[in-house]
Amino acid sequence: MPDNTGIYASFSLEPVEQTFLTEKEGRPIFADKEFVRIFIAGDKHTEVYREVTDNDKQRFADAYKRFKEGAAAREQLTGTPLSQWPYLKPSQIKELEAINIYTVEQLAALSDTAKQKIGMGANELTAAARGYLATAENSSAASAFAAENERLKGEVGRLQEQMKEMALRFEALEREGEGKGRGRQAA
Repeated sequence: MPDNTGIYASFSLEPVEQTFLTEKEGRPIFADKEFVRIFIAGDKHTEVYREVTDNDKQRFADAYKRFKEGAAAREQLTGTPLSQWPYLKPSQIKELEAINIYTVEQLAALSDTAKQKIGMGANELTAAARGYLATAENSSAASAFAAENERLKGEVGRLQEQMKEMALRFEALEREGEGKGRGRQAA
């Protein structure tokens, strides 16, 4: 085991955007990933910050265990974080996170019992969340159609250029053939 004297690690759970899902759904989608910050005591210029590796988990086993025990309270989530939804104010986000609602998807799927914990305005919030998700889904389909349309336009343009080029070549061959044909008639 390496000597870790003076070397410390701090683990955290960070939202990382899932580019493929974001493009597919038409709204920001994030998944929680474990990150580690490794630093040397007394050296503010040397620091490593990256996604956790198995080696990090073994090398800093005590710090990782403490992190996991603390992070177990909040399961790893995939969806649109409330902070990425412009509809909510920061105070509303904090209130919802206090009752373990972290994503727009969770908010949209709230039961009536859970809505009571939010209090007044809960029905409007859940309806707005459902509307946002539906709009994003429709927008995603529209974006996909628009992207496909642009791709097809480019393909049509490319094919038209090829057709022009072929027509020019064909005309050149015809002229060349006519020139040879006249030569034979004269002989």
